[in-house]
Amino acid sequence: MNSSQSGRAPRELSRQLITVGIPALAVAVLLFLSTKTSRGGGLFYLCTFSAAAVYFVAWLLWGNRAAILGPRPVQAIGRGALWGLSLLGVFLLGALVVKSVPGLAIPVQGLLDNARQGPLLLTLLVAVLAGVGEELFFRQLILDQALFSVRQAGTISIVLYLLVTAAMGIPLLVFAALIIGLAAQREKQRTEGLISSIVLHLCWSCGMVLLLPAVFG
Repeated sequence: MNSSQSGRAPRELSRQLITVGIPALAVAVLLFLSTKTSRGGGLFYLCTFSAAAVYFVAWLLWGNRAAILGPRPVQAIGRGALWGLSLLGVFLLGALVVKSVPGLAIPVQGLLDNARQGPLLLTLLVAVLAGVGEELFFRQLILDQALFSVRQAGTISIVLYLLVTAAMGIPLLVFAALIIGLAAQREKQRTEGLISSIVLHLCWSCGMVLLLPAVFG
């Protein structure tokens, strides 16, 4: 490796750490702050909308806008919907067990209070924007970083996704992020586009917003 290449590598690493690390840290802080606000209040929505905005801005600055649909978008949408609804069913069944365990149920009940006490349409809008933003950032912007191999980028994406989600302090949400993240990442790589993972994420997240409060009662 010549001197120009060896000098360029640290600069490229620093640039990519900034494009990924700073937005991820900003979102983690905003999500943490959202848990300290009143349930369903204006500050909660301000924090969560701002977190989604960070994802979109990062993607608009550094993401690949041509990598959304992939070569077979109609098939990809069907795959995403099937996976998303299947995972939704599994999680709702799991919720029947979780609600009987106070240590797990109480943090989830606190999160659900936003849907119960805040405007449902606003909560759904947050779920949609956050879901799309997370896919753009974690499944496209990070996975397409040229500095990393596919396996390295995939690992970095999942680990960072879990760390950001953990800022909300809800263990089951971190577990959900692991499952959804792995499934969405697989769909992104399988379909060579992002539309399948976006549909998967939205079917799951919007379904959880609408149906999970009824399961928990």
